[in-house]
Amino acid sequence: MTALGTSVRPAGRITAGRGPRYSALALSAYINVLLLITVGSIVRVTGNGLGCPDWPGCYGQVLPPANPSAWVEFSHRFLAAAATVQIVGLAVLAWRDHRREAWVSRPAVAAVGLLVVQIALGGLHVIYQLPPATGWIHTGVAMGVAGLVAAQVAVMHPAAQRLTAGAGAAARDKWLSAAIPLTASAMYLLILTGSYVTRSGSSLACPSFPSCGVEASSDSLRRLIDIQMLHRFAAFGVALAACLTLWRLARVGGGEGGWRGVTAALTALIVVQFGLGISNVLLRVPMWSRTLHLFVAAALWTGLTMLWVIVRRARAVG
Repeated sequence: MTALGTSVRPAGRITAGRGPRYSALALSAYINVLLLITVGSIVRVTGNGLGCPDWPGCYGQVLPPANPSAWVEFSHRFLAAAATVQIVGLAVLAWRDHRREAWVSRPAVAAVGLLVVQIALGGLHVIYQLPPATGWIHTGVAMGVAGLVAAQVAVMHPAAQRLTAGAGAAARDKWLSAAIPLTASAMYLLILTGSYVTRSGSSLACPSFPSCGVEASSDSLRRLIDIQMLHRFAAFGVALAACLTLWRLARVGGGEGGWRGVTAALTALIVVQFGLGISNVLLRVPMWSRTLHLFVAAALWTGLTMLWVIVRRARAVG
């Protein structure tokens, strides 16, 4: 029995009923959160972070003035408002229809909690003129929200449920049971190092790839180079770990339940992400590459999170 006096269903057991409605809302929220992260990147790389210099209004108005910069920034706020409605809606449905099912209710409630933190950070980021620290934390919390929404998709969407049903061999593999959550966690930390590269001004510290291509002529430049190279070494390590994990999953899972397609898609994302990272260096961080780099990073993190939830649930059902 829980503290509220209601029993919790065995792990992995999800009731039917209003599942399709929840699944549709979770998927739409997931897509919107990825779009929100992407638009946030566009706002940043185009220099429109202060297009609306106050918060929560824009130049003291509900709607922004006829100013392109203000509308670019306001588009991010509009998507954030839509995502807020969706995420709160998921929590309401989870409490009403699935409160005894921990795989649904816990990520739904946790997402609302992180969302409150994220909204406050967004306001502070604008009010204090875009300080790097709040921007870095804002990115980390955004990825946390995306991961929690992705977890709900992994539980409730019919395609994910089919994968869960076919994940028996993968769920029984002890190596995968440890490797998948570790790889997902490493991907999240890698995103944080990438965000720190951006916020610290280290994006152009090294003009070459794979080596840096310059010698540090001062302590300040050495610091920027170290930040840039830390992200590169981390990227190599995480990419290798992810590829090994996906190779093992494809080998163990075989053709069961669409696993081959899932591993192929995630591997393709890793290759694309590596190419975008190289483009950022050699092309001097063009706007399109920076934006896509964050989008693919979010897709990889949430994809690995879904994988983690699916295999964990399959093991619990067992």
